[in-house]
Amino acid sequence: MATSLDDVLAAAGAGKGQFYHYFRSRDELVAAAVGLRCGQVLADLGEALGDVASMAELTEALAGFVQQFEQMGLPGCPIGTLATEVVGHNEAARLHAAGAFDAWEQLFADALARIRERGELAPDASPGQLATALLASLEGGMVLSMTRKDPTPMRIAMEAGLAQIQQFMT
Repeated sequence: MATSLDDVLAAAGAGKGQFYHYFRSRDELVAAAVGLRCGQVLADLGEALGDVASMAELTEALAGFVQQFEQMGLPGCPIGTLATEVVGHNEAARLHAAGAFDAWEQLFADALARIRERGELAPDASPGQLATALLASLEGGMVLSMTRKDPTPMRIAMEAGLAQIQQFMT
């Protein structure tokens, strides 16, 4: 958060009058940027997870996610990185990040519900709880991989998340 408003305006080639026409404050600009980025990430996640209806498809989608993460140079989670930057400074931006996590978790829960409906998961399997565990595992794996500059924790986290779900397979 060390970037000043003047830095942003210079990079955008805009003046303060233009800025204040669209935003009331720097915090409002940050919140809008976080919301936009979260929306972009969620669109990609929705495309990857929106039709998942089997464990094989979920495994494939997660493997693709890990592969993409590795190819991007272990950048960390785009939502998680934003969340840690804004959580204590900008409530509107924090709410955008929290909403994005909720939406990502719901994509997992919906996929797991479809997998359960298909009969691959036990009727007592909770898609919501499994989705929370899977998201938490992946987030932790991304943080460790980014920090260590090693993709191994991300792969382990994915496998652990899938192993948790597989305990409920029929």
